[in-house]
Amino acid sequence: MSISTLRHIAIAGAGALLLSVQTASSFAPTEVYRETQAIDYVLGSTRATGYFQTVAGQCLLTLMIAEVVDLDRAAPESAARLRFAMQPGQAAVVGSEEGPEMLLTCGAKAATLQVTRAQAQP
Repeated sequence: MSISTLRHIAIAGAGALLLSVQTASSFAPTEVYRETQAIDYVLGSTRATGYFQTVAGQCLLTLMIAEVVDLDRAAPESAARLRFAMQPGQAAVVGSEEGPEMLLTCGAKAATLQVTRAQAQP
């Protein structure tokens, strides 16, 4: 499934995470990741952890989405895997109803992935 056909995906069991296409105008400073560099963001009571690879000129992003748990108190539950490709310049948002969002933008030649953290939009 390409990101251009994706509008909204709710992931059951992962804190009602949302993936959607959105503009970058309302987002804060950006962190730039290189291929296979670990990406780790807390989105309310859920955590998104993953990486991207450059495949066929696209950013192929893999994120594991799971509830944040205190390992001293409980064992982690299974995570949902979200995997999709973006063309250079394309963007997607992963967020939670209870916390910040992360705007993911595939960089030039799919050599980088920019991740920008911001509060959810109303």
